[in-house]
Amino acid sequence: MRIAYLLLVAAAALILPFDAKAAMQCVAYAREVTGLDLRGDAWKWWEAAHGVYDRGRAPRDGAVLVFNRQGRMVYGHVAVVRKLINSRKVLIDHANWAPLRTSGRGKIVEAVPMIDVSPKNDWSQVRVWYPPAASFGDRVYKTQGFIYNPNEYRPKPVPAALSGEAAATAAAPETPAAALVEPVAEKPAAPAMAAPAPARTAEPKRFDAGSWAEQA
Repeated sequence: MRIAYLLLVAAAALILPFDAKAAMQCVAYAREVTGLDLRGDAWKWWEAAHGVYDRGRAPRDGAVLVFNRQGRMVYGHVAVVRKLINSRKVLIDHANWAPLRTSGRGKIVEAVPMIDVSPKNDWSQVRVWYPPAASFGDRVYKTQGFIYNPNEYRPKPVPAALSGEAAATAAAPETPAAALVEPVAEKPAAPAMAAPAPARTAEPKRFDAGSWAEQA
C-alpha cells in the first residue's frame, strides 16, 4: 500500500505544473540578504521605500534595483547589487529570474552581470545576463531606481568557477557600441560674434625725400 502511495505521489509530481510560489521569490531573497523591511510585490517596493530608505538612480553595493511591471513580469522584479564595476555595469544577486515552468524558476543566481542602456546613464533601462543563453539578449527592462541599503552588504563568496565566469563576462565587450543608446551631448551655444570692425582707410603716407632717395 505504501509503495502504491509513493508511486502516486511521484506521478502527480510529474503531471502537476511547477508551482513557483513554492520556490524562492525575488522579494523574499532580497529582503533576506539585505535586511530591508519592505513587503508586497516587487514593483511596489519603490513607493514603499519612500520616506523609509534613501533612493536614487546611481548603483551602490548592496542597493536593491526595482524593476517595473512589464510584459509577463506582472509583479515586477528586484535585484541586489553585489558589486559596482563601472558607471554602466554591475554584478547582481537575485532569485526567480527565469521563464515560467523552467528549471530556473525559484533559484538564486549570484554575481550576474547587468548593464545600463539608458540614454542618460540613469539605469532606467537595463539588460540582464541570462546564464542558460550565455547572453544579455535583446530585451530591455525598465526600472524605477535603487533603494539604498543602510546595512553593510556582505554577499557570500561564489564558487571560483562562477566568479571567474562573471569576471570574464563583466570585462568582455558584451554589447556592440551601436546597440548602446548613449546620451547625446548638447551642442554648446555658439559664442556671440563681435561685429566686424570697420575697415580702416589707409592714410596717405607723407613723402620722405630722404627715404625715397635711399630706396632709389
